Order: sequence, then structure tokens, then C-alpha cells
Amino acid sequence: MSEKPGDLTAKPLITILGHEDYIRSIAYLPGGTRIVTCSRDKTVKIWDVENGEQEGTSMEHEGRPSGLAVTRDGKRILSGSEDKKIRVWDVETHELMEEWESHRHQIYCIAMSPDDQLAASGGNNGEILACDVGNLAGKPGVIHVYDVESGELVLGPLKGHTEPVNCVLWSLDGSQLFSASLDHTIRCWNSDTGESIGDPWKGHTDGVNYLSLSPDGTKLASVSDDKTVRFWDSRCGDPIGPLLQHENPLRTITFSPSGEFVASGGSDGKISIWRSVELTAKPLTTLSGHEDVIWGIEYLSGGTRIVTCSWDKTIRIWDVENGEQEGTSIEHEEGLFALAVTRDGTRILSGGHDKRIRVWDVETHELIEEWESHTEPVNCVLWSLDGSQLFSASLDHTIRCWNSDTGESIGDPWKGHTDGVNYLSLSPDGTKLASVSDDKTVRFWDAHSGDPIDQPLQHDDAVNVVTFSPSGEFVASGGSDVSI
Repeated sequence: MSEKPGDLTAKPLITILGHEDYIRSIAYLPGGTRIVTCSRDKTVKIWDVENGEQEGTSMEHEGRPSGLAVTRDGKRILSGSEDKKIRVWDVETHELMEEWESHRHQIYCIAMSPDDQLAASGGNNGEILACDVGNLAGKPGVIHVYDVESGELVLGPLKGHTEPVNCVLWSLDGSQLFSASLDHTIRCWNSDTGESIGDPWKGHTDGVNYLSLSPDGTKLASVSDDKTVRFWDSRCGDPIGPLLQHENPLRTITFSPSGEFVASGGSDGKISIWRSVELTAKPLTTLSGHEDVIWGIEYLSGGTRIVTCSWDKTIRIWDVENGEQEGTSIEHEEGLFALAVTRDGTRILSGGHDKRIRVWDVETHELIEEWESHTEPVNCVLWSLDGSQLFSASLDHTIRCWNSDTGESIGDPWKGHTDGVNYLSLSPDGTKLASVSDDKTVRFWDAHSGDPIDQPLQHDDAVNVVTFSPSGEFVASGGSDVSI
């Protein structure tokens, strides 16, 4: 089986028959000549992919298995089922080596850590909150992390919010995770233990929509439907200074590169610039001009200008010193909610309801490129680390990769999601892309080839946000199922 991924045909190279009920999971063994499958017929089987023959006897559970993983050295198989047990099998002898019974409910998914030292499993009794990127779960459930040698459970889930999660954010060193929810609270979590650090941070009187961490990592800013901006000490959760009041609900906030200012915007179409060091009850500057909800704010390099996009179909550049709009508005044909700025500050990308991604020159406001391959509105745009590529996520269920010099789509759309794709996050080393969707999943992709990486992670409801930890070792996702 040496066919390349590009050598696609309408017919399979081989069809393997043998299971008596539908197949839940498939994994290749190292070398690529054998696969392992598990099925609702209560068996795990190994197959030779060259001739389609089953290898040896079936490995049997008492219940129907769904979770399957293979250690990277190819010596052991782990399977989990509705009998609430994880079983460890020897690949060559098919003999049972270990049996772990820590789950209290059906097991849907199992995955191995990169060093083969930890196994993560998920069941149907809770929420998927945050997981090691190497430990990719597949169905709604609590994440359990096991030591592979001892079979001991070493990490449990993060639970606490009672309403959907709108935003998740890592501390600079990756030791903590912050989450914002419609339950009016912010929570801080220990990312090693999964424990909530202290009580929920209370102060907002309506759903919390977005968080931003100061460049030095000491302050957290939050915005809410209660029309306020609040600041918090990121180490202890204590509120800092007075709240900052808008006239309408707020959707977004960002710190300036220096950390001295924040810019906030929301449904009143106004952007307010606030000093984040010496807080006052009034903004330093209020930028008025947008005629509908502001969905995105980005500082340009240098920190003296910001870019905004709005549902009023425009992108605007503002001088934050005097509050004046710079030049004319940059226009789309429909409302906008996706915005990105290149690291060198020379180009702006925008996307929205008109299904187009447009690239603009920051200084001239002229249209440089226009890309129209998506068939539904664009929810998110994201640059590669070197700026040579752009990734876009759309309600058409796809992700696309673009050459930012030519505007040409690189390869075919990345397909896998079965509903609109809401958000993207790029790993710190630029090699992996994480995506979240209304199909209730988190998916991982090779940022260079677009190939999917392992199985999707499953939430109980639509997933709105995802972010990589600073180390790239973890991701956190949140959405309407109230879990992170």
C-alpha cells in the first residue's frame, strides 16, 4: 500500500470484510502494512492491508468497543468499550496484558501521549475541557489521563461553568488557563491538575464575551453584555480599579503592544481606548464612525493605530491619539466579522458574510487581492507565522489555505467538519492548525499539507473558540456545551 495521498480514485484499493457490526475506530500500526479495528460486534481485529486477511484471532470485550489507540512503538493496543474497561493487548500475541476499570461510564475514545507514557480516554459522563494535543479524544466525555505502565488515573476534568463558554486564554507560561462564560463569570484553572484555582471571578452581571491578557501577563481584561470592561489581577483574580462603561454590550477587547492601553468595541459601533495602568471611569478616546456591531479590533505595529471591522460592511483604521479615522473606510459588500493584520503591519485581511477574503494595503487602503473560493460566509482568517500563507474558516464547512503573494488557493479545501467552522488557532511552532465548528468538534490539521491529524475531539454542543497553549503542548476549547 504505497499509494500517495494525491493518487485518489473513486474506488478503494481493497475492501476488508469480517466484522459483524459497524466499525467504530481504525488505526494503522507502524510500518503501514497492518491496521487495527474495533467494532460494535465486541471485537478488536488486526488486518493485513495488502491481502485483506485478518491476522490471528480476534480480541474480545464484554461490551461494544469504541475507543482504540496504538502505542507509537507498535507493541500494544488499547481498547475501551461500554463495559467501562480499558484493555491493553499485545500486538503480536493478541493476549490481554492489562485491564483498567477506573471509568464509571462507557468509554468512547483513547489516545496516546507522544512518549507512550500516558493514555487519555473519554467517556459519556461529562465534558471535554482541555487535552494534550497528543491525546486526542473523540466523543463527549470526561478526559481521563492514565499512566500507561501502571494504569493509574493521573488527571481529571475541568468543571465549573454553568453556561456556554465564549473564550479561553492561556497564561504566558502555560501553567494556567482562563475562561469566560455566559454564566457571568471568569475562571482560572491549573493546567497541570485541572483544578479550578480559587472561586469564580465575579463582577460582571451578564455574559462575559471576550478576554485579553496584557503583554506582561499580569492583567486580564474582560468585556461583557453588561456593557462593561473589567480588569483583573491574573495571578489572584482580584478586580483592578473601576469598571469601564460602554453604552451597549461589548464583544471584543485587545491590549496595545505596550500594555498601556486597551481598545474595546461592541454593539454600539464605537471603539473606546482606555488607559490600562491608571484607570479612570472614562475612556481616553472614543472612536465613533461604525454604524453597526464591531466584531474585530487589532492594533497595528507601533501601537498608535488600530484596525476595526464591523457588521456595517466596513474596515476602518484609526489614530488612537486623536480618535480620528485615517482615510476612507475600506468596504465589503456584506457584514464583516473576520480580521487579521500581518506582523509587519503592511496588510489587512478581512472576511465576512459576502464569502470573500480581501487583502488591503494599510497605507493606501487599496484592495490588493480578492479571493472567492468559499461558498458561505467566512468566520475567521489567520496568517501563517512567516506570512506566506493565510488560513480561512467558513460556514461552508471547510478551511482553505491561500498563497498570500498570489492569492491562489493552495490545494483543495480541507474537509472534515460537517457544519460551519467558527475559529482557528495556529500552534506556536506553526506546524499545526486547530479548528472548531458547529458540528461540536475540534479538529487538528497539518498546517503545511492540510492533512487531518488524528481523530476530532467531541463537545456536547457547538464549539466557538480554541487556543493553543504557549508551549504548543495543549489546546483549550470552549462553546455552547458549557465545557472547556
